[in-house]
Amino acid sequence: MDIKELLTPDFAITWLPWAVQYFFLIGLAYTSVWIAAIAVLWPGQRQQRLLTLCGSLIFSAAIVAPVALLADLHQPLRAWHFYMQLRPDSWMWFGAWLLPLFMGSGLLFGYLLLRPSLPTTATDRWSQIGCWLRFGRWSEKPLLKPVAVLAFLSACSIALYTGMETMAVQARPLWHSHWLPPLFAASALLAGSGMLVWLNFLFKGHNTNTDRYLLLWLRAAFTLFGLLLIGWALAGGKSAAEARLLLSHSPTWQLAAIWVLSTLAVLALLLATSRQPHWLLLLAGFAAVHLAWGFRWLVLIQAQTDPKYGAGTYFYELPWGPEGLLGILGTFGLWLALITLISELVRQTAITQEGAA
Repeated sequence: MDIKELLTPDFAITWLPWAVQYFFLIGLAYTSVWIAAIAVLWPGQRQQRLLTLCGSLIFSAAIVAPVALLADLHQPLRAWHFYMQLRPDSWMWFGAWLLPLFMGSGLLFGYLLLRPSLPTTATDRWSQIGCWLRFGRWSEKPLLKPVAVLAFLSACSIALYTGMETMAVQARPLWHSHWLPPLFAASALLAGSGMLVWLNFLFKGHNTNTDRYLLLWLRAAFTLFGLLLIGWALAGGKSAAEARLLLSHSPTWQLAAIWVLSTLAVLALLLATSRQPHWLLLLAGFAAVHLAWGFRWLVLIQAQTDPKYGAGTYFYELPWGPEGLLGILGTFGLWLALITLISELVRQTAITQEGAA
C-alpha cells in the first residue's frame, strides 16, 4: 500500500462545483446592484443604457444563483432547517435570512431599472409581453433612489455573508483569513464589470459611452483585487503560509499559481492600454470574468484538496454528471436563457441605445 494512502485517505470534497456557480452568480448580482445604485445616486451618471444592462444582469444572476445554492445543499429541503432554529453563531444561518431580503430588494431594483426600456406599444408578441410587464402607466422614478439605497445595503450584506461563511471554517487555513471576504468582493466586481462589457456588446444598440464608463470600473476593480492579493501574500498569516507550503511541493498548485499570475499579467496589459479598441475591451471583459470564476474554483474546490489533517493533498476529478460538468453547463445555460429572454423584451426600445433616465 502506498504510504500516502496511510497518511492522507482520499475523502470526497463536500463543497461541489454548484458552490462555485452560486458564489460566482451571486457576485455578478450584488456587484451589478452596486454599479447601478452608484449610477442612480451619483449626479450626472444615470445613463439608461447602463441601467438596462445592470437590471438585466441583476435579474438573471439573482434568480439562477439560489438554484445553484439549493443544488449544493444536496437535499434542497435542508434549507428549511435554517428557519426552524436560532443559530446566531452561524454565517449560513444569517445568509438564510439575508439572501431572501436581497432577492426581494435586488429583483425590485432590477425591475425598476428595466421598466423604462420595456416597450410601450405592442407591435408583436414580444412587445405585447413587454407592455404587459409595465403593469400600467406609472412612473418608477420616485421609487428608484430609495430602492437603490435599500438594494445597495442588501448587496453589501450578501458580499459580507458569502465571504464570512467561507472564512469562518477554521479547519482550513487557506479559507480562514480576513483577506478572503474583500478578495471575493473585489473579484466579483471585476467579473460584474467584465460581464456588463459583454452585455453592452451583445444587446442591441451598442454604446461607446457605456464602454468607457465600464472600463473605469474594470480598472478600479482590477487594481483593488491586485492590491488585496499582494496584501494577502505579504500579511496573510497562516493562510499565506499554507499556500506557500502547497506551492513548494504540489505540481497542481504550482500550475494554479502560474495560471493566476499569467491571467493577471494579461489583464493588466489589456487594461493599461490608453486607447481601447472595442475588441480589446471585450478581451479584457472575458479575462476578468475568467479570472473571477477561476479564483472561486481555486478557493472553493481546489482548496479542499488540501487536507484538514494528514500529509499530501487529496485528489479531485471533475465528474461528468450533475455534480460536475453537467451542473456547471446547466447553470450557465439557465442564466443564458434568462438573459436572452430579457434582451428580447428590451431590444426594440430606442431608450436602451442612447437615452438618459
